[in-house]
Amino acid sequence: MFEKTRLQDAGSAFSPTGFVSTLANEDAVTKPGLLEPANVTLSPSLLLDLKRFAQDPAEADLLAVVAASVRHGKPLSLALELDEQPLLLTLHPQRQIYYGSRDLCSLTDEALARVKMLRVEPDADTKALLEGRAHIGSLRPMLWHLALRGAQSQLLPEIAGPVRCRLALGISLNGLPINGMTRRLIERMKGAPVSVDDLLDGNLQGRAAIQRVWNALYLQSALMVSRSFKH
Repeated sequence: MFEKTRLQDAGSAFSPTGFVSTLANEDAVTKPGLLEPANVTLSPSLLLDLKRFAQDPAEADLLAVVAASVRHGKPLSLALELDEQPLLLTLHPQRQIYYGSRDLCSLTDEALARVKMLRVEPDADTKALLEGRAHIGSLRPMLWHLALRGAQSQLLPEIAGPVRCRLALGISLNGLPINGMTRRLIERMKGAPVSVDDLLDGNLQGRAAIQRVWNALYLQSALMVSRSFKH
């Protein structure tokens, strides 16, 4: 059978997924690493979700951490690095804005792919944000650029596996930079749910490009997911 999952509208928070389904390694929640002791001030559900990355901070997936913040609708500050230079980023999903020491949308593809995450921190106070993050931008375009042009091309854990997706009705993608290839993929997803393999037929961009589009649409709350379960 198929279980239908409808993500909320782009202007609101995602419904949290079950912890067991999102944790890559449940043992990781007991090990130190990416999360500092100060992070006990984070939402307990978000903290547990983030601790799946605690085993190896150097390999933590920036896109998945950002997706967790958006899914839970909780502010999150990230200490990043670009070419050994500090890069600060704070997400405010409910307010649909982000604070950054740089405009991530203006980075080249090569630079955006080199951004590394050092650690996750609680949301900073307003004064600290204004002192350390000179740029304030709209969250939706930043998420779109990060998914399509960042280092991660694998599907986010929440939409990986035996799934079929179609475009969620009533979600506007206006204002996002959508090229011809992405627009054609989106058109094919407006009818019946399709798999990544279905979209590969006749597509010259390859699996990684399709997966990036799925990640980007997921972060806009623009996917309706059908997941199959074997009995």
